[in-house]
Amino acid sequence: MSYYETTCGSAILWLGMLAKLNGVWGVLAGIALTTLLPASIIAVPQTKPVLQITEPVSGSIVNPGQMLTVKVTSPTPVLFPEVALIGEAPIGFAGTFSRLPGELSVPIPKDIDLGRHRLTVEGRPQAGKESVFAAVEIDVERPDLPVSMTSTLSGLHLNSPGQQFPLEVLADYSDGTTYSATSSSHISFSSANTEVATVDAYGMVTAIAPGVGSITVKYTLGDTKLSIRIPVQMPNPDQEPSASNFFISIAPGMQTIEPGGSASFRLTASSYTGFAGEIELSAHGLPEEARASFTPVSVHPSESATLTISALRSTPSDTYLIFITGRSGKLNPTVSVLLIVTTNGKK
Repeated sequence: MSYYETTCGSAILWLGMLAKLNGVWGVLAGIALTTLLPASIIAVPQTKPVLQITEPVSGSIVNPGQMLTVKVTSPTPVLFPEVALIGEAPIGFAGTFSRLPGELSVPIPKDIDLGRHRLTVEGRPQAGKESVFAAVEIDVERPDLPVSMTSTLSGLHLNSPGQQFPLEVLADYSDGTTYSATSSSHISFSSANTEVATVDAYGMVTAIAPGVGSITVKYTLGDTKLSIRIPVQMPNPDQEPSASNFFISIAPGMQTIEPGGSASFRLTASSYTGFAGEIELSAHGLPEEARASFTPVSVHPSESATLTISALRSTPSDTYLIFITGRSGKLNPTVSVLLIVTTNGKK
């Protein structure tokens, strides 16, 4: 006969011989054997080794020159005999944790670019397993508003649709220091004429079509703002000096209103080359929640129209460069005016 059983991951096998004595079957001899089952059958699932950065949390604001405390732990700390901490340049290698949980003090360079920087920890578990990583992003920012901002490009001269230019913004502070602020979380970019060029959140300008516009760079800290404007221009290859074309003039060149108020401008279309086509009018670069209307909406050379810009009470106080385009076919000359929105006489 035979008997087979599994207990606690082992196999017990009984082998014996049967004989018939006086009509009764009985066991003459037998032996019990114990053997291990394959490891895959008795394996117990294990938790994958992980690392955790408990401090700082992602997005924490850190000042240039600050000493930052980084804390690391793991549910299985004994698996990590050593863990390294590395930051994006210029932070670089910051040290090692000899045991977990642990902490390290990391100096943030004084000349670091403003914006997000990644901190990464790396540990290799025992028994030669692959490295395990964990990362967190800190936001390096100055606590004060810059006294001025500049761009490395004083103006953009675009040549063809699809062409791209990255902007770089520098922020000057009252203590005499200058930082690259292009990636700062306080910086925002906007295009005053998206028919000519667009700009993304990282300052990449993309040419769209011939015309004139500007890119506004704004630094916002609480209720305080600082902004600069970068002119953008793409020549129109179809608008030759000798061709039949037109231009637009506008008056006055600047108006001041309060939130909730409105301003009117007079536009006049003219041509020295005999152009007589219809010109459609449009406005770009308006303040937030402001509206523009033309009366009439299109003109011919020697005719005039009235542009009215109306702001809401919630329109932010600022100086806005407004672009007015006259379009007829491929021709699209542009003029600009300043609209100053103030509260109690303060911009």
